Amino acid sequence: MPGVLLALGCSDAAPPDNQAALLCQAEATAISAIQGKDWYSPLQDSTVTVRGIVTSADPGKGFYIEESGVVEPAQSSRALYVADASLSGLVTPGQQLTLSGRVDETGAKKDTLTSLADVTSHALCAENLDLPLTRAELPMDSENREALEGMRLAFEQALTITDIYNFHRGETTLSAKGVLRVPTEIRMPGGDAGQQARKNRSRSIDALLPGATFEPSPVGSTLREVMGVLGHDGNEQQLLLEYWQIAESPRAAVLAPPAPGDLRIVSSNLLNFFNGDGRGGGFPTERGAKTLLDFENQKDRTQAATAMMRADLLAVQELENDGFGEFSAAQSLVELLSQAGHGDYAFIAPSEDRIGNDIITVGLFYRPQALEPIGSAHVLYAPEFDGLSRPPLAQLFRHRDSGANLLVAVNHLKSKGRCPESGENTDQEDGQGCWNQSRAAAVQALVPWLKSLSLDVGSDHVLILGDMNAWRNEEPIEQFKAAGYVDLVEERSGLPQHSFLYWGQTGTLDYAFASPALSVNARQAQIWHINADWPGGMDLPEPWLRMSDHDPVIVDFNFSHSATSD
Repeated sequence: MPGVLLALGCSDAAPPDNQAALLCQAEATAISAIQGKDWYSPLQDSTVTVRGIVTSADPGKGFYIEESGVVEPAQSSRALYVADASLSGLVTPGQQLTLSGRVDETGAKKDTLTSLADVTSHALCAENLDLPLTRAELPMDSENREALEGMRLAFEQALTITDIYNFHRGETTLSAKGVLRVPTEIRMPGGDAGQQARKNRSRSIDALLPGATFEPSPVGSTLREVMGVLGHDGNEQQLLLEYWQIAESPRAAVLAPPAPGDLRIVSSNLLNFFNGDGRGGGFPTERGAKTLLDFENQKDRTQAATAMMRADLLAVQELENDGFGEFSAAQSLVELLSQAGHGDYAFIAPSEDRIGNDIITVGLFYRPQALEPIGSAHVLYAPEFDGLSRPPLAQLFRHRDSGANLLVAVNHLKSKGRCPESGENTDQEDGQGCWNQSRAAAVQALVPWLKSLSLDVGSDHVLILGDMNAWRNEEPIEQFKAAGYVDLVEERSGLPQHSFLYWGQTGTLDYAFASPALSVNARQAQIWHINADWPGGMDLPEPWLRMSDHDPVIVDFNFSHSATSD
């Protein structure tokens, strides 16, 4: 019967049934009064008695209760988190409880979670009640989110999955008005980018998926009838999803083969292709696979993807920098490519055993049936690439079918991670992240080097490929364009574009820049969305999905005439 199951901690002077009945009839403090209108409760550390309906429980941690109806003061949450691990495994949604305990704030940031801690008494007062429900809508500012803390919400608008990085753990981010874009992908660094970042925050909400298993959903999936409790993990708010309906979900994009006579060139970040010692041992590797089985799975995905791409020339980043010998990662990759069913491959090996001192490097892999290397390989060793950006590798090729020559350079500029504490490479808070000065300096060294090389080899067909670790409107990308290079994907496929997912926001890190003389021969250029939009660690609908975290850039050249886009 109500009032018996959860009677605990009351005076021994009355039987348990009477204890529960007395507590259920006791005067309770309005939860909205406990929440108040500020970030912190005005009753913090006070002992209170509250009454509410259980809306969501997290066994072993706590649960949420909420009052029904409109309660004063206005603009204050009517819900409260009960931080009691033992009770959390006993309660179920729809039960009305009365509890006494201490008001607490959990978390170190401004956005803390108001909760009832140190529960001294509680009682079950009713069961099978309708759950409270409040309509909500994005965008939503931080003050309005605070006023809805812990409440059960219904979003009647369409929401979009905009983050899948931890989807395999049941974590995602939902956004209104489509997928979020990295601020400097669509705005200039500085104030405009800052304003876009604030808009992105107001348009999105972190969410936890219901249940223990769930189907993988790519970025861009549209949801309707989203419902759940606006919970909190002590660091930030999270919508504890109770129900959602997928209205539309993008399919895995199938890539068409190159047209007869076309030369296909691909740039792909391999996400740390490390082969251990090359003999089946040497795992875990420093940055790549943890076990031999992990590496075999990585090889399978990479081979499936490269078989679909059918590249005549593959420029790669994040290849293990262990030379070009029999047991090297480069040798493992060339064997994988040759077994993909489109002919044999070879790699460009410079005179040095390794390219630079980083543990990862760049590489060029080609089909000798389609391309002939002319002369030796070139590597730019300069201060701008010493311990920062990886040294670029360049090679002149002759296209066997047409006789055309082209100079190809593969690059991997310094990432935005591991920010320095001081100096010009610190985050300037303009949206470009840290190490921007280093990336810009690398481009300033690369451009004249390639100009000199192109004069030496006698070809004005220059192609710059790679992971630039810079979004579309950032300084390094602007420098390539200022030097006269054409962004082929933008030119042939238009905007918007993206090749990477960063904190639930899409943008472009991977590029193909061509000299004006070469750009006219680009028949088509595209980013193949097989990686960034799809969650890792899950069974996906195609074997070539999620072979990396970057999407590959694919360009088809035709040298028989001046090409145009399809």
